Amino acid sequence: MRTLTLTGAAVLAAALLTACDDTDAPTAPRIQPRVEDAGHNAADHFKVDEPIAFQLQSPCNGELVDMVGRETGQINSVDKQENLDNGNAVHFEHLGNVVATGTGATTGAIYSMNDVFHEGFESPSVPASQFAVSFRETLHVTSTTAGLGFSVRVLFHLVHQPPADDVLITRDIESVTCGL
Repeated sequence: MRTLTLTGAAVLAAALLTACDDTDAPTAPRIQPRVEDAGHNAADHFKVDEPIAFQLQSPCNGELVDMVGRETGQINSVDKQENLDNGNAVHFEHLGNVVATGTGATTGAIYSMNDVFHEGFESPSVPASQFAVSFRETLHVTSTTAGLGFSVRVLFHLVHQPPADDVLITRDIESVTCGL
């Protein structure tokens, strides 16, 4: 496996060196062409970094916890520029992380949460009736009170292919572990 990594690095280095020419000044700014200028799909990329507040209910004891924290991540969308401008995309991907703390309304216990999730959407075109949706999440909550922590894992994948009006759920798994 190590030789594959070194070979890949050598090929990448050779490609980068081949792309350079002596007329480029090291301090000259590089202007990257926009994808939509090429006459095909464009890509939108957004970074997410914002404070959030929400209420979380423990799946183990039902306690409500007012959480305050921060969500970070990124969102990528791909399609023709006019479709992106209208909020549509043939490819959508959201990768996020939420880190938060809160106090339990019943027990007064302090909770800390780390949530990592990835959601996606794929379709061959905006008007196409076939598409795939996926969602993965791993949520860990710890508590200052022994036994109140928990972990949740979710994996969901849905496919819709015409001409049937039904959707096929290929994965729908959720697990909850209490007492961490």
